Amino acid sequence: MAVRYMKKFIVPRYDALKVGRTHGFGVLLDAVLNEPHKLNDIIKAYPGILYETCWAGENVLHWLAVENKYEEIRLLRKFGSPIPRFALVHAVEMRHLETVITLLELGAEVVPEEIQRAIKCSYYDTSKRKTAILRSYFSQFGYEV
Repeated sequence: MAVRYMKKFIVPRYDALKVGRTHGFGVLLDAVLNEPHKLNDIIKAYPGILYETCWAGENVLHWLAVENKYEEIRLLRKFGSPIPRFALVHAVEMRHLETVITLLELGAEVVPEEIQRAIKCSYYDTSKRKTAILRSYFSQFGYEV
């Protein structure tokens, strides 16, 4: 069931990310990165914007995880942005330590098998130290990976 918004637009239900690139993705990303003081008004006017995606299927929070923008992730999460499961996986693969701990603290879903594969991924960084730190983060949250 959709909710009417300003006679012309319909706000989607909050049960899934949208598919394909949408204008709202760019609007929200620009606001998060350049004008965070406008976020409250933007999200209040169009709550469905938190579910908008880019062509890669990422919502803005996921995009921020890939780019290691952990402070912006905290900001978006305060507004109720969902944390896609693969945001954490991609942050682990890229060894974004600050983002990984942020996502864990904010309640990201952990699928141990996916995290184990991401930790073994050596495409981005093969540092044994970072790998050990990642494993300790998950251990602190009760996951053996």
